[in-house]
Amino acid sequence: MSSKPFAPDPKPIAFRDIRDQIKDGDLFLFRGNFRASKIFEWLTHSYYSHAALVSWWGGRLMILQAEGPGLQAIPLSVAIAVYPGRVDWYRLRREDFPDIESKLQAVLLEAKSDLGLPFGSLDVVKRLFRWLRVVKLRDPVSPKGMFCSEYVERCFRIGGIPLRDAKDIATWPQQIAESPHVQYVATVTHDNARLEPRDIDDVHTGLTRDDHPVPPGALPPA
Repeated sequence: MSSKPFAPDPKPIAFRDIRDQIKDGDLFLFRGNFRASKIFEWLTHSYYSHAALVSWWGGRLMILQAEGPGLQAIPLSVAIAVYPGRVDWYRLRREDFPDIESKLQAVLLEAKSDLGLPFGSLDVVKRLFRWLRVVKLRDPVSPKGMFCSEYVERCFRIGGIPLRDAKDIATWPQQIAESPHVQYVATVTHDNARLEPRDIDDVHTGLTRDDHPVPPGALPPA
């Protein structure tokens, strides 16, 4: 494995300027500044320490990911605004797959059906120890938990869009980035100096929850 993993030259762009260009099934790869992120990147010979996919839910742009709390969906604007590190936007090479739109729907159906599962810490350990050839990796039919890139690869594979010719559990974030079926688009920034990130998904409009009062008895928006 190369000692210098692939890293695209950054093309910074503000989230507000590209939000409406992001499509279902686009990928976001993260390079963190946390010590744990750096250790992970070193152990896995990776530039990236986290991978996730996105989906439009009505008017909200959500990121679907396997994080410490488990498999979850949160607003993409929140994920970018609070992340201490680099966030890179990747897009599928859609011309590589026939009937791409129906396959993407299957990808997102799988991604949403897995939400609520715990984070697959044991799978990370198994993948690390695979380097020592003491663990045989297998993809379960019904996983009880997954780590980030395992979750992403599983969703795309089940949807008929495998990103790489390998097991889900054998996939690190770096290998998602190096898939021949994805391409780097930009490095996304989000200036949240003036507004709390969870108050603003439509960042290009400047609207906050105060502009959308919740009727009595109704649940607040996610």
